[in-house]
Order: sequence, then C-alpha cells, then structure tokens
Amino acid sequence: MKTHRETLEHWLLQRITAAFSIPTILIANVSTLILLNILLFWHIHVGIEEILADYVHHEVTRNWILILLRVFCLIIIKYVFVFSVFQKN
Repeated sequence: MKTHRETLEHWLLQRITAAFSIPTILIANVSTLILLNILLFWHIHVGIEEILADYVHHEVTRNWILILLRVFCLIIIKYVFVFSVFQKN
C-alpha cells in the first residue's frame, strides 16, 4: 500500500510533467523534441501506474503489468526517435 507521501509525489510528478510539456510544445524545435518525448512518456507512465495501483489489487499481476508497460514505453520511445531522425533527413 502506498503512503501519503508516495501518492503526493506521484501527483506532483504528473502535474510537473504536464506543466513542462506545454512550453516545450510551444517552442518545439529539434533540441526540444527529445525533452518533449521524455516528458510525454514519463507522464503517460506515471498516469497508468496510478490507474493500475487503484484498480489492479493483485500485487504480482500489477508488477508484471508495470514491467510490460515499461518495456512497451521503451519500444515506443525508440520508434519515435527513429521516426523523428528519418523525418529530419
């Protein structure tokens, strides 16, 4: 079970990643593309992790889903970066 401090940290992390995504989108250029992708996927990961903590009560199942989610996010991030490199050329 999560403590109040851990819950507050996740809540703050969600708000911070969302807040930093807005100016990064507005000044979007090649150098901010990496930051934008990291912020976006971190925001998605923390949000889905909170949903799983609320609705998946079996701890082993939740841990496996989180591991698969991390692997999935890494694969998607790789393809986003590869796609953005090919778009520049």
